[in-house]
Amino acid sequence: MRSQFLTLSRRWIGLVMLVALLCSVPAGYGLAQDTMVTIDPQSQDVAVGATTTVDIRIENVAGLFGAEVHLTFDPALLEVVDADSGSAGVQIQPGTFLSPDFVAKNAVDQAAGKIDFAVSQVAPNEPVSGSGVFATVTFRGKAAGTSAISFDSALLADQSGGAISTGTQGGNITVTNGDTPTPTITPTPGPTPTPAPTPPSGSILGYHVVQAGETLFCIGRAYGMDPYAIARQNGILNPNVIRAGQRLAIPNVPRTLPPGRVCPRQFNGDPPTPPACRWNHTVVWGENLYRIALRYGVSMWAIAEVNNIANPNLIYAGQVLCIP
Repeated sequence: MRSQFLTLSRRWIGLVMLVALLCSVPAGYGLAQDTMVTIDPQSQDVAVGATTTVDIRIENVAGLFGAEVHLTFDPALLEVVDADSGSAGVQIQPGTFLSPDFVAKNAVDQAAGKIDFAVSQVAPNEPVSGSGVFATVTFRGKAAGTSAISFDSALLADQSGGAISTGTQGGNITVTNGDTPTPTITPTPGPTPTPAPTPPSGSILGYHVVQAGETLFCIGRAYGMDPYAIARQNGILNPNVIRAGQRLAIPNVPRTLPPGRVCPRQFNGDPPTPPACRWNHTVVWGENLYRIALRYGVSMWAIAEVNNIANPNLIYAGQVLCIP
């Protein structure tokens, strides 16, 4: 009986020690952290007339290929400093975490206090994982007070266009009057920049309903228009992903594309004549499309599109490729 009592006591003591050990582990230690889109730093001060920057960070993500954020701030207290004075409108600075191959949206509405920013990588760039700076915003203080920097929404996508679940964490900036504000160099007000003539946002040639198997390049060739302009016009974050049944507005932004499959036109106009191949390449054993593209200085995706190759990882020795 005494032996059984000692054995049972040891088990209870061991269980109590195990629970104590688990409770002593810091929260989150050894556990997978959630994907988050955050403002960094979360809180800071700036004087009226002075500037400060905040980073929009993406934390703990896997397989990220495109991202889109919509933020708000108090326009009575803050204004965004333009990151690209050579372009019309006010924009923020893209970060280094995603390669900004295709910028679907980069616009600031100063009057409404809104920031809209959307970027997607384009193949052959690979999806990214981990954490990094998605974009940087420079604010200038206008009047004393505290402005929240809040997310209306944040959308993350993988290479196939699938959504990646994420949370958000905003921040705030307190604008102070300061004792004796140091004079700052303020740009002399001038005429509002006139937007460049390309592409005219209201100039729509017609509408095209996507059919099964069609791509933006295939549709662009049908009308002789830029597929990336079609993506921008229709708010498509990843130009490699469109769906059957989607109704696309076709903007008047002409572009000569490499030869390849041409989708059937759905409204009037003469289809463009595809240009001839610049070279023909016969695939030899051990070659892949990526190395061939490097040799000719052409995108592997352009070669795949021209030659109707559905899987860029699958080519055959003896296959003759058109190099656009």
